[in-house]
Formats: sequence, structure tokens, C-alpha cells
Amino acid sequence: MKLIISLTEIKHIMFEKHIWKGIAAVAIIGTSLVACTKDTAPKKELRYQTINMLDKDNAVNGYITLAERTDTSFDVYMNINKTQMDKKYSFILFRGHTASAPTDTLINLGSVVSQTTGAAILAKAIAITAIKVDQTTTRKFNYDSVIAVNGFARISMVGSQNQDSTVSLVNIGKNN
Repeated sequence: MKLIISLTEIKHIMFEKHIWKGIAAVAIIGTSLVACTKDTAPKKELRYQTINMLDKDNAVNGYITLAERTDTSFDVYMNINKTQMDKKYSFILFRGHTASAPTDTLINLGSVVSQTTGAAILAKAIAITAIKVDQTTTRKFNYDSVIAVNGFARISMVGSQNQDSTVSLVNIGKNN
């Protein structure tokens, strides 16, 4: 018995034999390329700094957190631990030092009225990218800027005549 195979049949057998190796190679290369996408690249570790704020008796009565974001902005969170009902509290970051009178306002987080006695209040400013230097000038400001500034954070209770009394404060940035 003689086996006669044409050249076309040999090419077809070789193709079938090696096609599976080719498919396997493509699958391995495809998996490797998918595994090396941007999403799995090492991500920058975001920095933050939390500092306790002290009252007039040097007891902890809140905190400030400065937190870096994935873009060039940053967040500021200020918390006071103990409040009095129906009192208004203002949350401000100033340029300067706690031992001196406030000068330039860096960031004003606004005011909050306490709804209950003894409750904590949190004020926040999200995605800050610039600060107002004066009435007409703004300056880019990022996480590195805020931790390098000579400044302090102050929480004040605002009275009925709009006078304020400091409830809690702390130095930030280079002063800390």
C-alpha cells in the first residue's frame, strides 16, 4: 500500500499543526500587553498632614488636615471638638504665627452655626488651586505651598456684635 500525499495536503497539515502554537503565542502577547496598561502603573502616594488644634488651656480641641489630591490641588479640613448651641464658628488659615495678630487670610473655610451643645463641627475647602494674595491678585497654591508657608489655622466663635474670640488654633507649614 502506497501513501500518496500531495504538496497542498502537506501544507494544510503543517498549517493545522502550527496554528495552535500561533494562537497560543498571540494569547500570551495579548495578556502581557493588557497587563502593562496605565491603570496598573504604580500610583503616586498622596500626602497629608493632620495637626491637633489647641484651646487657650493648651488642651486639644480639634484638628486641621491638609491633604494632597491627585491633580495639583489640595483639601483643607478643620474640626472643632466642642461647641455651644446656636453659636457661629469661623474657620480661617492666616499667614503669620499664632503668637502674633492675624495678617493676610490665606484660606477662609467659612462659618458654621452649631446646632447642639458639645457637638463637633467640620469645615472643609476642597480642591484648592489658588489663593487670593490681595484684592486683585491670585496665586497658584498647591500642597507643597501650604506646607511650606509660615501660617496658622484659627477657629473662632463669632459673637452677636461680630467680634470673635479664638477657640482653637495651631501653627501650620514652616511654623509647625
